[in-house]
Amino acid sequence: MFCKAPKCMLRVVTYACAGVMALGLGGCSLFTPTLDEAATSARTPRQAIDDSLLVQAGTLTVALDTADAPQAMEATDGTLQGYAIDVAQALAERLGLKLAVVSAGAPGTVLDAGEADIYLGAKTDADSDDYSVVGSYLQNATAVFGGADASASVSASDLEQAVLGVQEGSASREAIDRLFPNAQVQTFNNVNECVDALAAGDVDYIACDATAGAYLMRAHGDCTFCGVISEVTDWGVAVASGALDLADAVEAELAEMAGDGVLGALHTMWYGALPSSLEDMTVQGVDVSASEDDLLSDEDEDATDGDADGNSSADDQIPDEGGVASAGDMSTWDDEA
Repeated sequence: MFCKAPKCMLRVVTYACAGVMALGLGGCSLFTPTLDEAATSARTPRQAIDDSLLVQAGTLTVALDTADAPQAMEATDGTLQGYAIDVAQALAERLGLKLAVVSAGAPGTVLDAGEADIYLGAKTDADSDDYSVVGSYLQNATAVFGGADASASVSASDLEQAVLGVQEGSASREAIDRLFPNAQVQTFNNVNECVDALAAGDVDYIACDATAGAYLMRAHGDCTFCGVISEVTDWGVAVASGALDLADAVEAELAEMAGDGVLGALHTMWYGALPSSLEDMTVQGVDVSASEDDLLSDEDEDATDGDADGNSSADDQIPDEGGVASAGDMSTWDDEA
């Protein structure tokens, strides 16, 4: 039931091939790490998860946002693909379970209703009486990408004097307006158009969701990740508060997946050269904490302009980053939910 190192890595390579072919981006070797890069040691099988802890016997039922591309998205054949889908599959296999996926936008309701065992995609600092968040499998932030000759040490002053491409109405546009008010900005309908403009040399840099930008950039060898301009968000796995044994097992497997290279291999397959850790990747001269404080202050001032009950959420002020394109069609990628 449990896979040892060679078999696990064979599956990772298989995921990579399938993802690349679905995207029409060429051969498997483009984005698949070698076995040396993602070497694993033989695993000692753990005791199988008791069926009493699961929604379905012998199955890990994972809830996640199935429209949060490129973490999860529907391919042209109707199947779900994406980094989070592959992480869920690998996690289920390592627990000796089959995988079932259900769509949910947040962990609370779906876990409380007993519709899923875990929720993939909860903020690691989320505080709830209903569930706990364990492990970490992805970091994300608003990022800046440049052309082939762009320096990885780009500074805030460089961006202030550059032509910046961004999707209109997105969180990235909000960040650009706050951080670089004097920059020359060109707006586009979606992230795809931003990437195309950068590749064509029509703009000097673009700002977009880090994972969405990195995913699309894999088709353009002449684009460079330059850094992030927002606070980094850590994503982990939410487990119902009472499911302590399941939470411990999931946390242990995620830690081992990070240690033996499986998470890194999947991350490289979907996001190319984007660093797995974005913590120390802030663009030089950008004060992320100050920009976030300004945003929160504005939200407080505009609270009466929110929904019908007088409340205003972060979503009212800044759309969530993400994508809505399918795995087989990148022509309508949006930088917002």
